[in-house]
Amino acid sequence: MQEQIVALLTQANKEGFRYISGGDIAKELGVTRAAIWKYIESIRKEGGIIEAVPRHGYHLVNPEDLLLAGAVEVKTETIGTKYVYLSEADSTNSEAKRHLRQQGSLADGLVVVADCQTAGKGRMGRGWHSVPGKGIYFSVVLFPEDLPMSKASLLTPLTAVAVYEALVKVTGLPIELKWPNDLMLRGRKLGGILLEASGETDRLRYAVIGIGINVNLTKQDIPDILSDIATSIYIEGGKTVPRRHLLQEMLGFLDTQYGKFLTCGPEPMLTEYRRLCSTLGQRIRFIWRDETYSGLAIGIHSDGGLMVQTDSGESLILRSGDVHCL
Repeated sequence: MQEQIVALLTQANKEGFRYISGGDIAKELGVTRAAIWKYIESIRKEGGIIEAVPRHGYHLVNPEDLLLAGAVEVKTETIGTKYVYLSEADSTNSEAKRHLRQQGSLADGLVVVADCQTAGKGRMGRGWHSVPGKGIYFSVVLFPEDLPMSKASLLTPLTAVAVYEALVKVTGLPIELKWPNDLMLRGRKLGGILLEASGETDRLRYAVIGIGINVNLTKQDIPDILSDIATSIYIEGGKTVPRRHLLQEMLGFLDTQYGKFLTCGPEPMLTEYRRLCSTLGQRIRFIWRDETYSGLAIGIHSDGGLMVQTDSGESLILRSGDVHCL
């Protein structure tokens, strides 16, 4: 019911109606006006700014920044057809895995969105700094058929290409992809991707892909310890971005890339990732088997690994870890 009310308020804005009466909403949904009021209060608690004017009705003030179910228009085949919104979560990846455990099986493409994370996850056990109302934090649960566990890592560059396409379309900013999972903007980290997968050697059982984007954070929102390495769309572009629109675009591009991956295989996506990956052609430093190496990043392997020619002449394929451009 709440999702339907949010959708009606959002649609009223879209069609240029400033207010929609409680009576009209009640009639449309077949409930009492008192019930509508209770849902309005719930929507407010979850971030909706709603004006209530006697004899006029309700007006949703912030539809473009609202990520509630009903506000976000999901026009996809798979990604986001099941959509869960939380005003707060420890991490969207953890919440998605709880849904898996509780329900046993889920449809391909569940999306879990949180307005804020209290224990956001990055790669290699790191945390992810989340600011309420200013970023986009969500996870996607996938069940790609016939994908061996050894190829699960391909879902990271797939996600990177899709998110890149959405960011460039919405912002026009010079986004770059850094292997293996970073979205960069003018040398600083704008967002990241975290893949957590489970399965057997010959079959991936499920994958949970977490995406975090710094959207409208100001310089004051970024901790001093991260100020030299992190940025946001607002900081670099100088204007706020409607989070709802950006999320809708990300879900759409993810759906398109995932559909191509299932029907055409990984090579079209990898071709695009190789074109966009700024790490290629760079001299890099990295840790390999507890030793520090440097060399040239020369390619992306068919499983998504980074192909490196070391300064000592060795050819290596990195499949995880940090690389630092020199």
